Amino acid sequence: MISKSHFITENISDINKTFNIIKELGRGSYGHVIRVQHKQTGHIYACKKMNKKQIANKQRFKTEIDLLKATDHPNIVKLYGIFEDNIFLHLIMEECTGGEFFDRLATRAKDLNMYTEKDAGRIFKQILGAVNYLHAHGVCHRDLKPENILFSTIEEDSQLKLIDFGLSKVFNGDDNTMKGTVGTTFYMAPEVLTGKYNEKCD
Repeated sequence: MISKSHFITENISDINKTFNIIKELGRGSYGHVIRVQHKQTGHIYACKKMNKKQIANKQRFKTEIDLLKATDHPNIVKLYGIFEDNIFLHLIMEECTGGEFFDRLATRAKDLNMYTEKDAGRIFKQILGAVNYLHAHGVCHRDLKPENILFSTIEEDSQLKLIDFGLSKVFNGDDNTMKGTVGTTFYMAPEVLTGKYNEKCD
């Protein structure tokens, strides 16, 4: 099988030569996200801009990048390119404008407008499709939660995208036992707390 990573562009150059910066979308401890437009095609992307010196866990970050480069599924956010200069690392990502699944759940609960069984099934099918794809390719996400699921657009029937592979683990068929107690406490599978689990913790 050909890995999608063969088609990811990696550039040691100034990102401003290829993209126009439109506006900042948000900031976090890792850096900030900006909306950019490709100068030749006009396509819009989300760009994660990070100061390389501020990346605390470089191995975890490398794992996330490698997984994003290799995965190719309609319900997993896409990485299109990487730009690196002396100070910053820029990840050119698929832009998801629909917000977090968590926020939609909270809004619906506040408005007493809960999902129907049919809508819930459509959402759950997409999430399971992404997880099944990961497991079939030897990857355990280990941090599945509504905050790590985005909507592509603001439409109610928008496609969902799984994000954030910072805690993911690659396993093989011979030994898929994991030991690290990682994840988000409120969503963590009980077996993770025992320090001996497999991909089924997702």
